[in-house]
Amino acid sequence: MKNTFKVAVSALALMAGTSMAKVNFPFPQNMKHPHGYTVQSADTKKIQEHFDLWKKAWYQDKGSEAWVLAPEGTCSTVSEAIAYGMMIMVYMSSDQHDYKTDFDKLYATWSKNSQGGLMNWRVGCSSGNGSATDADVDAALALVMASKQWGDAKYLDEAKKVISGIASSDINQGHVKPGSGWNDFFNPSYGTLANFQLFKDVAGASPWANVLTTTASDLKKCQNSTTGLVTDWCDWNSYKPAVNSKAAVGQNLGAGFWDDAARTPWRMAWAYYWYGNKDAQDFNKKLKDWMIPMAKSGSGILGGYYPDGRQEKTRDFVSSTFVGGMGLAASSFDDDASKMFTNSVYKALSNMKSCAKAEGCAEGNNTGEKYYPATLNILYLLLVSGNMPNFYNMTGFEKFTPQAGGSAGSVEGEQLPPRDSTHGVSGFWNWGAYHDKLNIGTVMSVDSGKSPLYVMPDGSVIAKIDNMEIGPEPEWTQAKKDVCEKTPAQCELKYPSAGMAMSFLSNDKKGVNLAALGVTALRVTFKATGPIRMAVLNEKTVEAGAEPGIYLPNSTGDTTVTYSLKPKNYGFEGFHTKLTDYGGIMGWVNKDKAPQGEDIITAVKGLKWELKDAKGGVGAIVVKKIEFLKGNEAIDPKSITGIKVDNPVVTPGGNGTTPGGNGTTPGGNGTDAIEQISKINLAKVSVADMNIMVEGITAQTPVAVFTMQGKMIASTQATFGNASITVPSKGIYLVRVGKQISKVNVK
Repeated sequence: MKNTFKVAVSALALMAGTSMAKVNFPFPQNMKHPHGYTVQSADTKKIQEHFDLWKKAWYQDKGSEAWVLAPEGTCSTVSEAIAYGMMIMVYMSSDQHDYKTDFDKLYATWSKNSQGGLMNWRVGCSSGNGSATDADVDAALALVMASKQWGDAKYLDEAKKVISGIASSDINQGHVKPGSGWNDFFNPSYGTLANFQLFKDVAGASPWANVLTTTASDLKKCQNSTTGLVTDWCDWNSYKPAVNSKAAVGQNLGAGFWDDAARTPWRMAWAYYWYGNKDAQDFNKKLKDWMIPMAKSGSGILGGYYPDGRQEKTRDFVSSTFVGGMGLAASSFDDDASKMFTNSVYKALSNMKSCAKAEGCAEGNNTGEKYYPATLNILYLLLVSGNMPNFYNMTGFEKFTPQAGGSAGSVEGEQLPPRDSTHGVSGFWNWGAYHDKLNIGTVMSVDSGKSPLYVMPDGSVIAKIDNMEIGPEPEWTQAKKDVCEKTPAQCELKYPSAGMAMSFLSNDKKGVNLAALGVTALRVTFKATGPIRMAVLNEKTVEAGAEPGIYLPNSTGDTTVTYSLKPKNYGFEGFHTKLTDYGGIMGWVNKDKAPQGEDIITAVKGLKWELKDAKGGVGAIVVKKIEFLKGNEAIDPKSITGIKVDNPVVTPGGNGTTPGGNGTTPGGNGTDAIEQISKINLAKVSVADMNIMVEGITAQTPVAVFTMQGKMIASTQATFGNASITVPSKGIYLVRVGKQISKVNVK
């Protein structure tokens, strides 16, 4: 009791002595981490809103002390919650909103209920003695950060006391115990490598150098070799998944990647972000390689898995705990797929919020997330957005200015005009990009109504959207639908959309009977990132989103997949047909109006590729080849579209836009286009500044320069065997001399 009283008095003195401290690192810090991928497009106002809502619900001022209410209800708090709250108050403080007093009151609760610097794991109703190591290490880190945030060494002195207590009571020969009073199993989420490296810097190598290497080894031994998942608890002797009957979080489902284990990838991301810890990155790589193709986006991560990757059906929900906890494994890497996935994690987290009040959370109209996911939501958002830097050592952190819609970027290649019948992908020319303009979070690098077809530097034509981003879908109810039908101006059912589509015919309301053509399958070569759904457009489907569809597998390179178009139920064998949101027909669709596959195959209009993510997300799609198969052979696209598209197509003379007929009317056969029979001798072609010059040719020979999509820049005739044409900009052009064509790069 005497020791407890002394610590409490010390905490109160600390509060009194530092009440006028300056905020040295005001939120938002917006600091790019030295390692890994930092989301630099985060809306920090939204993070502030999340915090304000969380603080109103879960922070309870008790005069000289404060609680973060946990685990649920209003009668208790736990050391974990106090430590989380301390970290959040440090990082959310700014000149406009300084939460130092709130921090001090939380630490007063810690101090009053601590022994040897370590707080009893629960106080209030159902109190519990002994410390919890995860709380101890986070409280110590928060105190170190507070010493730098408010420029007061007293916080650092307090931190060193807690660090000393951890070394004495929570560590056993380099291994991390669950707490001061027991050591039955290893909890991987307590393997906080970033904290241990900080303690080594603050308090010296012993014992922290050994703790770092030993913990990294323990984590590796507990990981599943295929998925990279760990379980809440791991046996000390065999390092196999274990069930801990003493755990506060129930273990009734057996050993699994549940609420404790979910934090482990976040801990590893933190260690890699701050210190470039290779063990942490290796841990996340094994998990990331399994996670990205499995989940496709942050909101594709559900609420629990067995170590072999099987999803627990009773936990078929989306929660910040798992979206951020597992999802941030991707942030330890900067390849395109990992960056896209990390952006989707941020997007999903930004669309999930706390309950407005603790009492009756998630009941009735008090919707939102409970204490644990709501609190982790803020910590995850702070870390991934660059607003949780290492105040103790800012080496390598770089200040940035957030760019809205940063996940959508520029597109390589030369964009073709909409509905350009001179070019196509595998003979299909009628393409368009689309996205909603409802101001609900949609960003796309190809504007709605524009063409997603691009001529690449090598001359190939592909369909692509490099980056797209959508907001969350609204919660559907019949009442809301009724309002939308009666008074559209008051409609709340605003669904985000972003993607690209291809129609067989110029009249994209008409379909083609693929059954009559003997089509049995669809083969597509593509590269997809994020939750990209490919759907079959048709005349028979009357409700948007009800077309037979399937989510494409994610890959870092080109992937070719064949999908059966044999009719089955409401779609085809190669497409999901069960009536769920992840199937061929959305769960809210009127099943009585949904056509059967036998009807759909007779009236197919084309295909679409769309970003589909209920919580909001990001994605990208590139389509390089489309083949409709009869048996194992691809049929001629002209038999479907009625138009022959050569690629590239350039017409001699004229304005370069009239291959075969007028080039704008479907049915022009495009066969009058010049074939590249022989290339120009490039020794006769030279480039000077913006001029393309041809030398050593016969007088009066026609010379013309075209863009890659067939639009003529200029034409002339050779004079004395020479010709020169000025182009308007740098890029790749087609040069025609007589009936010979070649490409020239103006750099």
